[in-house]
Amino acid sequence: MTTKPSAPGGVQSLARAFALLHLLAEHHDAGLSLQELTTRTGIDRTTAHRMARFLESAGYIERESAGKRYHLGTAAMALGLRAMNRPSPNGVLVTRMKALARLTGDTVFLTVRMGDHGHCLHTEQGSHRIKSFHMLTGTSRLLGQGTGSMALLALMDNEAVRAHFERHRAEYEAGGLSLLKLLRGVERSRRQGYALAGAEGVAGVGYALPLTMGADAAISIVSTASRMPVARRHEMGGIIRAMFEQDG
Repeated sequence: MTTKPSAPGGVQSLARAFALLHLLAEHHDAGLSLQELTTRTGIDRTTAHRMARFLESAGYIERESAGKRYHLGTAAMALGLRAMNRPSPNGVLVTRMKALARLTGDTVFLTVRMGDHGHCLHTEQGSHRIKSFHMLTGTSRLLGQGTGSMALLALMDNEAVRAHFERHRAEYEAGGLSLLKLLRGVERSRRQGYALAGAEGVAGVGYALPLTMGADAAISIVSTASRMPVARRHEMGGIIRAMFEQDG
């Protein structure tokens, strides 16, 4: 019989364990050492080591076989993949998306970050329906391509944005998007608190969700360009922020 690892007790311990997981998710590719984990989270080394051992034994993080750096484990990945089928229809996010769709009449998208891409997890259509939009559910695009994924890209620092661009330079340049344009879009999104985008007859606004709702997800409202002039995009950005900033 397999013995389950004993977990550190208390809500504070739970919060610290999730802080470790969230940090490792942000640095999954390169991984982080125990010293880096303690420095970045402020958790003392003994506690961080104890929590890392528990999370490792449960499969949520793993150590490199030839080193001392930690990465997300297969259990954490599997948990995320199970949730990728669709969000709960009665969950807070979907309920608010429905409210936004009713209020604006436009299509509301939920985009989650998957590595270097934004994945459209769910859509809610308003009264102004565009048939092709429902087909976007389940598709992925590079971060920065689209309103929700631009809002997610703006969460990264400029060094990470540059590294991201270099990994996908050919694809970005094929679409006419230079590093300078990408950085300008990121800076504008940070300054405004939401991302604006418009191309090929469609336009919209995207907002990265507060940490309490998952900072690796974004809500966007998108419609035809004629229905979404710049002034209305800013109006929609204010509406989204007012609905979700209470959770930040």
